[in-house]
Amino acid sequence: MATATLVNQEIEEGKRLIDALNTAGLSVDSALWIYAIEPETWRLMLTSPLYDSKGPLKSYEEILSIFRQVKPELKIDWTAIVAVSVKHKLIEGLRQLQKHWDLNLSGKRMTNNMVNQMLISDAYIYQIK
Repeated sequence: MATATLVNQEIEEGKRLIDALNTAGLSVDSALWIYAIEPETWRLMLTSPLYDSKGPLKSYEEILSIFRQVKPELKIDWTAIVAVSVKHKLIEGLRQLQKHWDLNLSGKRMTNNMVNQMLISDAYIYQIK
């Protein structure tokens, strides 16, 4: 069970970053805050085709470049950002869940769920494409 609390400010700041990334042309397919049991922190997980085409280093470089340009300055720790492939096991599982149950997980909270054999202790989902 998650012990750290994800507050509305972090959710709003994450949304601002996602909007900035999309506006800058870095297409964010899926995005969610996910609680990592070890080391008990929240991570902003972002997927983009850029990760698969150019690799993780280029993805982080682009994300951080845009992160630094957002005004007013974002109030989230950039080290909380995790870029992953659009084929990441968790993202694939969430996509399948949406399709199978005809759900839209955007704007939803998930707590204590198993998805694609992965435990989601706590998460806030912006979008899954």
